[in-house]
Amino acid sequence: MTEIVLFGGTTEGRTLALLLQKKQYETLVCVASDYGESLLKPGPCLRVHAQPLNEDAMCRLLQETRPRLVLDATHPYADGVSKSIRTACQKTDLPYLRVLRQTATPADCLLFDDLPALIAFLNESEKVIFSTLGAKEAVALSAVHHAADRVWIRVLPRCESLEACANAGFPPSHIICMQGPFSADLNRALFAETNAQILVTKETGAAGGFPEKVAAARELGMEVAVLRRPAETAGVTMAELTRRIEEDLL
Repeated sequence: MTEIVLFGGTTEGRTLALLLQKKQYETLVCVASDYGESLLKPGPCLRVHAQPLNEDAMCRLLQETRPRLVLDATHPYADGVSKSIRTACQKTDLPYLRVLRQTATPADCLLFDDLPALIAFLNESEKVIFSTLGAKEAVALSAVHHAADRVWIRVLPRCESLEACANAGFPPSHIICMQGPFSADLNRALFAETNAQILVTKETGAAGGFPEKVAAARELGMEVAVLRRPAETAGVTMAELTRRIEEDLL
C-alpha cells in the first residue's frame, strides 16, 4: 500500500520524507538519480524510486501505486517536471499538491527572465563570473565570451555534472563539485579565491542557500545576476505542509 507519492530530490523533499516516515505514512519517494537516493534513508514506511520519469512513466507508476495524495517537492526551476507530474495526476485522477519554496530577492540584484538575456548581460564585460546555476546550464554558459577563462561553475558532486561541464568546454580547474547549501563564509572564500566579480545564481530561497550567496557576494562588492523562477502554480508552503503532517491533517 502507498499512501503518499512524493516527488523530491530537493532539501524540502528530504525533510518531508523524514516527517512522513516519522508519522508512519506509507510513502514512495521518487528521485531522478542514485545520488538523490543516497541522500535518503529508506525505512519500514519509506521506499525510494531512483530513476528519471517522463510523463508516461509517471502515469504508469501512479496507476500501479494509486496513492491518496501526490506531493510535488521538485526544484522550483524544474517547471517541466512539475508540469509532467500535474498532467500525470490529472490523467490518473489523483490529488496533486505543489510544495512552494518561499524567497525574497534583494532589490539590488539584477534580475533576468531567461538565459539568453542573462548571457547577453555577461557578454557586456570581461568580468570574472562565478556560476551556481548548475550543470544543466553549462552549455548555455559556454556562450559567454572566453567562458573557459572567465567562468567558474559550481555543480553537484556527480559524474554526470562534471561530464556536462567538461563537454561544454569548461576546464577541470574551473569546475567546483560540492554539495550545498553553503554558509556565507564558505561562499565568500570561494568567490574570493576565484577573483569573481559577478555571481550568477538562481532564486532558490533559503532552502537553496540563496541568502548566504548574496550576503557573501555583497561583502566582496560583486554584482549579483539572478535568473528568475518560472511562474509557480498554486500550492502550500513547507511550514503549512509540515503543520498538516504533524497534526495528522494530510
